[in-house]
Amino acid sequence: MANLVAAIILLEFLGFLDANKDTCDVYGAVGQNLMLPFAHKDLKNNLKWTHNNKVIFQRTKGKVLHGKPEDISSTGSLLLKNLQLASAGNYKASVWHSNGTLEKEWDRHLCVMDKVPKPQLTYICDFRSNAVKLHCSVSKPHYLNYSWMIDERILTNEKTQSLSISLTEVKEERRFSCSVENNISKESSDGVRLMCKTSSAPLLCFPKFVVMAVLAGGAGLRGNRVCECVKTESSD
Repeated sequence: MANLVAAIILLEFLGFLDANKDTCDVYGAVGQNLMLPFAHKDLKNNLKWTHNNKVIFQRTKGKVLHGKPEDISSTGSLLLKNLQLASAGNYKASVWHSNGTLEKEWDRHLCVMDKVPKPQLTYICDFRSNAVKLHCSVSKPHYLNYSWMIDERILTNEKTQSLSISLTEVKEERRFSCSVENNISKESSDGVRLMCKTSSAPLLCFPKFVVMAVLAGGAGLRGNRVCECVKTESSD
């Protein structure tokens, strides 16, 4: 029994390590260039860069065996050009002494993502619930952080994609906007003034009985009660 418990704990620990091995240390945007910082004063020794354990640059005794020398700075930093989603992964820089012993190492995980698009603010005036329902519409809405603003003032407690406010709080001079962001970029919608004026003429709703034919194991009739609303004429 003790061995079983120990095995379970070990598996959970390994699972924890596996879940955290892809934690993002550095972020980059698709299409941009990115310098992976590595600082070493003496680069006379051997330098090697790997991406997901594959050698992408190697210099041994001053001779470049893999990669391009222009992609390496004077301190050993690596320049990544035109990032793509496939550029993500683990990058490691290693400096070795001539006798084969490791002198310095740099190991980070790069996450590459698209820049967020500009969101569009839409809203519905719901007079039945006496509320305005706003929505921050954006393509690929996953893994984004949302924020809301009234006249450039951030609503600190509102961090979801949708927002509901009371109609009594709506003032035409106020301008609403929303923002979306991820770890590399942020975009804001255009400001919108909410127009939720109720009609001066009230709505008169009356029941209307609709009869429909129903075929469910035999012919029959079924009635549904619905409401039909029309504007009433205001009296002088």
